Amino acid sequence: MRQRKASIWKKLSFFIVDAIILAIVAYTAVGIITQRSSYMRFGIDIKGGVSATFQSADENVVPTDAQLESAKAIIELRLDSNNILDRTVTIDRENHSVLVEFPWQASEENYDPVAAIAELGETAQLTFAVVKSADSAGENTYALTDENGKTIGYYTIEEQFMDGSKVSKANAGYLEGNYVVNLEFDSEGTTIFSEKTSSHVGDLIGILMDDHLISVAQVETAITEGSCYISGSFTASESKDLAAKINSGALPFAMESSNYSSVSATMGTHALNVMILAGLIALCIIVLFMCIYYRLPGFVASITLLLQAAGQLLIFHLMGLTLTLPGIAGIILSIGMGVDSNIIIAERIKEEINAGKTLRGAISAGYNRAFSAVLDCNVTTAAVGLLLMFFGTGAMLSFAYTLLIGIVLNFGLSIISTKLMLQSLSSYKALSNPKFYGYKPAKEVR
Repeated sequence: MRQRKASIWKKLSFFIVDAIILAIVAYTAVGIITQRSSYMRFGIDIKGGVSATFQSADENVVPTDAQLESAKAIIELRLDSNNILDRTVTIDRENHSVLVEFPWQASEENYDPVAAIAELGETAQLTFAVVKSADSAGENTYALTDENGKTIGYYTIEEQFMDGSKVSKANAGYLEGNYVVNLEFDSEGTTIFSEKTSSHVGDLIGILMDDHLISVAQVETAITEGSCYISGSFTASESKDLAAKINSGALPFAMESSNYSSVSATMGTHALNVMILAGLIALCIIVLFMCIYYRLPGFVASITLLLQAAGQLLIFHLMGLTLTLPGIAGIILSIGMGVDSNIIIAERIKEEINAGKTLRGAISAGYNRAFSAVLDCNVTTAAVGLLLMFFGTGAMLSFAYTLLIGIVLNFGLSIISTKLMLQSLSSYKALSNPKFYGYKPAKEVR
């Protein structure tokens, strides 16, 4: 009974795997057709973007080189958090400013530079202060409002003691059934916060972004370990929003965008269309070659190649990564590696059949013999992709991501899914002829 069930599963596994692959390919294709350019974020080389110059908001404040470097690092961190890979952030030391270029959002329709710059987050300066509750608005008094703009209370600033640059990280969390905002401070911030909370247990500490009070919390105990959390009646979105504001306010000085403009695509959609067309033509030629020369293993490999291409685009879409022309080249390169892996496997199966093994034994031995070669090929290329990811910048990051995603998909599909499908097809009598797997009978010598 168990053998019968296993036999049924083996015969159906091709159709199950094939249905999953076709569903993913169809889902990706429908997304691309219906959403088109808004399906994913394209790089400056394809779609263009925004160029902005950030300077000190206070004319009397001239930022030092160290502060400019810190501002650059924070802006890059914000771009990273939005998965904007194709960007350029440089420092103009002569004019004491930071120059930023980044691509339009995937859903951009109005191509408004001001709205696009807002994606980088607040450019105001964050400060921590000891505050006291007040009955109404007055001098040195700030209103705390909710997300709808309704006033929650009024607070008077007693003492500002630390700026946001001492916050190393802020993130939303969930503790004891409530949403909280976790804070971590650097060594200097840990010392300052420890001193202030030790002398103000039971008092209120507020967080200001320029002239706006964004949060007030009561000090329940001295905070000496360099980390704490802000609790309250937060919703999930409110805790994330507050954490984002604290992170964005960690600038060493308040900044404003003094100059901004749109940037035209360096290559344009024509280059994208040409590359896509070339990729589709190459894929069709490869599929024909694999099916004609390697027959059934080639047919199975062609199905997985479609999944590999669709899977890479789908993952980029879901992760919100930026796709550039080098990134598309990475997709094409990883598909080529997928072809190489499947050719190695098909050749090994053919060799095992010609050596006299049964079809089932040849398929199993072929995959076992090909495993080390496929693994070595993928590992060495993945190492290059990792180096590009860690040391590359801008458009090269897109290439590194597509290459690495493609290699992971390639290895899993080549070793697992193709084997399942091939074993399934070989269990059918009509498809169990060794000729379908590359067997060539030896010629008789007379």
